[in-house]
Amino acid sequence: MESGNGQDTLREQVETYVRLQVAIGERPYAAIVDGAVEYLDDVEDEETVEALAREVAAVEFAAHATAQAQWPEVSDADRLTLAFRALDVAGIVAREAFTCCQNCGLAEIGAEVADGETPRGYAFYHQQDAEHGADGASLHVAYGLFGQPPSAEIGAEVAAALREQGLPVHWTGDLGQRISVPLTWWRRRTGRLAAVPPTVDDDVEVEIELLDAWTGRYAPTDGPIAATWLTSLYLPWLPTGTRLRISLGGTAITVHRDWDVLVGTSAAADRPEIRVDRQDGMALVRRLRADPASTGRPAQASERAAPAERTGPGGEAGAAGRAGLLEVTWQHSAGHEYQGVPLTRSESVDVLRRMPVRTDAWMSCRGRSRGIVQVRWEERRLWLETPDPEASASFGRYVTIPEAERMIGVLATEDRVAVAELGDLVRNSWG
Repeated sequence: MESGNGQDTLREQVETYVRLQVAIGERPYAAIVDGAVEYLDDVEDEETVEALAREVAAVEFAAHATAQAQWPEVSDADRLTLAFRALDVAGIVAREAFTCCQNCGLAEIGAEVADGETPRGYAFYHQQDAEHGADGASLHVAYGLFGQPPSAEIGAEVAAALREQGLPVHWTGDLGQRISVPLTWWRRRTGRLAAVPPTVDDDVEVEIELLDAWTGRYAPTDGPIAATWLTSLYLPWLPTGTRLRISLGGTAITVHRDWDVLVGTSAAADRPEIRVDRQDGMALVRRLRADPASTGRPAQASERAAPAERTGPGGEAGAAGRAGLLEVTWQHSAGHEYQGVPLTRSESVDVLRRMPVRTDAWMSCRGRSRGIVQVRWEERRLWLETPDPEASASFGRYVTIPEAERMIGVLATEDRVAVAELGDLVRNSWG
């Protein structure tokens, strides 16, 4: 292990890396910690790097949360995303933080074109560009035509879309230069992207086993994991219909989610199920610790889950996180689908805004009372509808992104489908 100035240098390296990744706003806590270890893979003691990364990430996530509470409702990062969606709609394939570098972006942007679509051009910035932007430098956007030399017309259209959203643009029309966008990189973190493991006195390593499929980029894998990581970074987003077994000291509990409640059941018939808020998964682990079978001795008072942790008023799980929740299934590009993920209103809107404008991109939101609002891109137009099983039909129309955001917001916060308020709906009968 390094000491003295060497240890100070290591901490500075970890702080620089973590602070930048937190600011970029694309990766959750665990991925940033893992990334720090990989980034500093020339350091012999990986455990030291990981411990530092965990410590620094907790501080930086807290600072980011405090800062974003003071940001304006619409940030430059929001404007950037809205500009890219407008370009998508106009027939220019636009991607954010796309691939690692310029060469890879140019090589792979063609794969973003769905079968049967004929876009007029492309625009993107890559991950290194995002790092520069988050570090205070101008963002640079590449543009061009597919399979042809660069086009001044496409460049001008990209620049105009950025200006339309209120972003400053520096570009002279030189085809040899990318479009420069000086901006304040304020990327909000919500939900999973804002989650941080808490510091508790009774953390413990548990074994987990997925009993059903859990799709998505950041799904957990079978094996050992710290209980605080499992219960703060993964269990709150347990997909619909997915069961997970948690084992500790020879005792196991199987967990599934019932809307905003985590339900834990034991194989032993004499042990009742436990129901806790989806954010309070540590109460499930504490039940395992309180089970005499896991320790070989009677449970101590300090290990028993307190009644307030088990239930809320009326014997139900507490109300934290209950308001504004949806179960969301979406596909952003071919082969990348997320099934039945519990998301808040802000998380759901973020999914919508980041959804590329391509025919195979779609999103379905289900409210607590099972009302559904779903959207899909069709030839660069956003179709929104709600299914009506009693009528054996769905009702909808093409909408703007703000209209879709409003419909999703009403479903999340009021638990009702407000699609009829859009007017001029089209009926699509089934069968």
